[in-house]
Amino acid sequence: MLREAARQYERTCPDARIPLTATSFKGSVDGLETLAAAGADARLTDGRGLGDRLAFSDGPKSDGRPRLLPRPVALSLFTLVVHEDAGVEDLSLKQVRDIYAGTVTNWSQVKGNDVPVHLVSRNPGSGTRTTLEQQVLDGRPLPAVTTPDCAGLDRDRPGRCEVGGTGTLLDTVAATPGALGHSEVGAATAHDDVRQVRIDGYPATLEGADQGAYPYWQTEIAYTYGEPPADSIAAGFLRYLADEVGKDIVRSKGHRPCAELDKPLLCRPDGSPAGS
Repeated sequence: MLREAARQYERTCPDARIPLTATSFKGSVDGLETLAAAGADARLTDGRGLGDRLAFSDGPKSDGRPRLLPRPVALSLFTLVVHEDAGVEDLSLKQVRDIYAGTVTNWSQVKGNDVPVHLVSRNPGSGTRTTLEQQVLDGRPLPAVTTPDCAGLDRDRPGRCEVGGTGTLLDTVAATPGALGHSEVGAATAHDDVRQVRIDGYPATLEGADQGAYPYWQTEIAYTYGEPPADSIAAGFLRYLADEVGKDIVRSKGHRPCAELDKPLLCRPDGSPAGS
C-alpha cells in the first residue's frame, strides 16, 4: 500500500521524492529505531520535528520513545499461514492457543496430517507478533525458541524459530513442512506457496473484524519524530493518505482508512470494545 501511495504522491507532486527500497520494509522495530536515531542525530533545537522521515508500525510503539508521535492511518488485517502439508485450513481459537501453548505438537491432533508443528514467528517487538499474543493468544507469550536459525528446525520434532520480516517469514513457512506463521493479509495473499487459516471458520475480512468474529487485526500507525513542519514532505504525505485518493489506495489493498471510521483517532473495528 505504501509503495503505491508513494508512487501516486510523486505523480501528484512532481518535486516530491519518497525513496522506498527493499530495506525500507524491515519490520516495525527497525523502523521505529531508525526514526528515533535519525531524530537524535538531527539535534533539533527549535521544537520542530523531522520533516523527511516516517515510520509505520502495526500497533502502538513500546515505551521509551517519547519523541515519536503517532497518527493512526488504517485498520489492517492479519492472518495465520501454514505450509500446505499441515492439512488444515480452519482452526478454532482454542486450537490456535493450544498450538502456541505447546499442547498440540502434531497437526494430526487437530485433524490435520501427521506432521510435527513448526512455529515460525517474527522477532520480539514486531507489531504482527505482538497483536497475535494480545488479541489471539489472550496475552500469552510465545513458547521458547528451539533453534536460532529456522533452517535448523528438526523436521521430525516440533520447534520454533524467529525471523525478522514478513517476506522472510512467508518464504520460511512455504519451505518448512508443518510450519505455522503469521502475516499481514495482503502479503500472505500475494504469496502463492502458503495457505491462510481461518479462525473459528471466519476468514480475515473487515466485516468479520467489525462483527467481533475475527480477532486478528490491528491499527496501522504512522510515526513522526516530533511535529513535522506543515510544509514538509512527511506532513504532506500523511495528509495525502487521509484524503480521497489516499483512502482509495488504502482500501484497494484490503485495509480500512482510519479517516472513514466513526472514531478515526481510535481506528478500531465498529464492533470492537473500547478497551481492545
